[in-house]
Amino acid sequence: MSAQFKAAASYQQLTRRIQRQIARARDREQYAVTVYRFDGDDPAAWERMLNEFEELEDVSVNRIGVAEALVTWNAAETEAAS
Repeated sequence: MSAQFKAAASYQQLTRRIQRQIARARDREQYAVTVYRFDGDDPAAWERMLNEFEELEDVSVNRIGVAEALVTWNAAETEAAS
């Protein structure tokens, strides 16, 4: 299996896990979630995901450490956009 394929698979698995975590928070009408990079997660995929969050309007990323970040979003703006 090529390194590029492994990185893509790792990124997809990571983003699916974080998307589920965010969806659960939204279901509870929470607008922040602390996300963690697990030991098995690719650090490059983690950085890519956080960078993509940082590019979204109405989303803030506060990096707590190398493997932890607080992601917050403005619920009213996010709901209006969807």
